[in-house]
Amino acid sequence: MADVKPFRGIRYDTARVGDLTLVVAPPYDVISPEEQEALHRRHPRNITRIDFGMEREGDGPGSNKYTRAAARFREWIADGTLVRDASPALYYYEQEFTIPGRGTCVRKGFLGALRLSAFGEGVVFPHERTHSGPKQDRLALMRATDAHMSPIFGLYSDPGDEVLSSLRSGMDTGPDLSAVDDLGVKHRVWTVTRPDALRGAIGKMAGTGVFIADGHHRYETALAFREEMRGKHGANPAAAYEHVLMFLCNMDDEGIVILPTHRGIHSVPGFSEDTFLAKIRSVLPVETRAGSPEDAMRAVEEAGGSGKAIGWSAGGNRYHLVAFPDLHGFCDANLNAFPPQLRALDVVLLHGFLFEHLLGISPEAVTAGSFVKYYKDPAKAAADLSSGAVQAAFFLNPVTVKEFRDVSLSGHVLPQKATFFYPKIGTGLLMFPVGGNERVPG
Repeated sequence: MADVKPFRGIRYDTARVGDLTLVVAPPYDVISPEEQEALHRRHPRNITRIDFGMEREGDGPGSNKYTRAAARFREWIADGTLVRDASPALYYYEQEFTIPGRGTCVRKGFLGALRLSAFGEGVVFPHERTHSGPKQDRLALMRATDAHMSPIFGLYSDPGDEVLSSLRSGMDTGPDLSAVDDLGVKHRVWTVTRPDALRGAIGKMAGTGVFIADGHHRYETALAFREEMRGKHGANPAAAYEHVLMFLCNMDDEGIVILPTHRGIHSVPGFSEDTFLAKIRSVLPVETRAGSPEDAMRAVEEAGGSGKAIGWSAGGNRYHLVAFPDLHGFCDANLNAFPPQLRALDVVLLHGFLFEHLLGISPEAVTAGSFVKYYKDPAKAAADLSSGAVQAAFFLNPVTVKEFRDVSLSGHVLPQKATFFYPKIGTGLLMFPVGGNERVPG
């Protein structure tokens, strides 16, 4: 099963850059163009200058954001901005964060080098489809730098918490790296090199599978890079390019948080709140209440404790709470085009029935970016509803960890934007070199 190795990480020298908060960043794929520019301005050594560089007028094959990234990476290593750990390690990683209404949470895991395994081999399980554009971008960066800059987020099951307990036995008192990101998330990393602590963690991981929570494009890119490197250097179990930098987190830990992604609809021809409401009521019980979209979200959360529920509002200081009292019967009758593992998911109930069946919004239209907007922040959905940017806003409960795991094991994938694991893993805390001569311990 999962084959995890320690590695000699590359990290920032805080004596040269100061506060790590100034140089780390979120993963590239959640950074807006405005945030990208702000991060580049924040510090001349911010990791986005390598991991998510700016395009320039006149860029071409010989000079572009990838060649600049490679030059910066070499320069920062040469001038001591980045330093290499002397000994292979696994890196215990905590993230402390606050969820409104839930208080402070701590997500615990570790950074290691996971041996790459193709999907379908029974070791690494995906849950979403990928697209070619992001993979081409990440592969170009990997070719230029011979390094993994940003860890993939993977989950494993360890009800007894034995993996992390072993690593904690080899930790010193204070973290070696710490930073606070723009969302107030506190990142703390300890370097674990003690042989017995490493052996215990690696041994326990050997009996697990890994479920990708975030980073499918980067994982598939690492597989493609491995094949290129095998063509140049041959297959070698000890080669770093046979592995990928991954944050591995126990899915049985209470610090795992999946947040919902809400929806809004726009430009739907002939949309009428009353007509849509009547269509839903002909099939499902709906309770209409006075209140704001924020009230709708709270009602959905409360109703989700005893079953599936979807809230929606078209404004006017009222919202509608849709219930599914005979969930399995409803799904079998109305959503039998979906695999059984997907039918009862909140996003499938919304997209497969309310959107497609009742409103005529096809999956192809959604994939093309028509009619549907996505919101991580329900307040933004409420604001767009008030301004008329959307015709109606829909509020969901998140996919559960069990649902996530069951779908991943089934071989199917979740619908688009079904999971939002919070918080994101920091980029720039540790980097993993994967050049042809790099090796991990046997």
